[in-house]
Amino acid sequence: MASDKKSLHPAFAVSNIKVLIPFTLDIKQDEYSSWVFLFQLHLQAHNLLFLIDDSAPPPDLDAATILQLDALCRQWMFSTMAKDLMLTVLKTGKTAKELWNHLKNLFQDNKGSRAANLESKFVNLRFVDCNNVDDYCDKLQALSNRLSDLDFPMDEKRLVIQLVNGLPEE
Repeated sequence: MASDKKSLHPAFAVSNIKVLIPFTLDIKQDEYSSWVFLFQLHLQAHNLLFLIDDSAPPPDLDAATILQLDALCRQWMFSTMAKDLMLTVLKTGKTAKELWNHLKNLFQDNKGSRAANLESKFVNLRFVDCNNVDDYCDKLQALSNRLSDLDFPMDEKRLVIQLVNGLPEE
């Protein structure tokens, strides 16, 4: 008789997705690649990648459970987004895959202009604009990471050159 009971998918036990995906997806920040990596990792851990790619769902899932998991995946996406972004995309995806593709297009369509903006911030950052040396180094590294997220990687030599160029003469 116990075998007749339907087991609950482990994804339904996730109570706080923000612990697992600590990035807040925001159009003003350039952490899309990091967010995607962690989100895909989370979906893979729960065997849910089929919700955002073209792979087939596991055969043991019925259509009703797949619909519930799709809604759960969209809830995870929305709960890891900034409010402005969420309001922008709220009605664009009727499925997790549609929402995923819309976000991909949104973030990758204008990545050239976002990279140019970040590059400008990177080359114009000066030590005097920061609280201390650690703050200065952290800001340069963060800008470098954000550029890498946009597929404009920064090599170590360039990072060091910019670090030195931004220091005062003394």
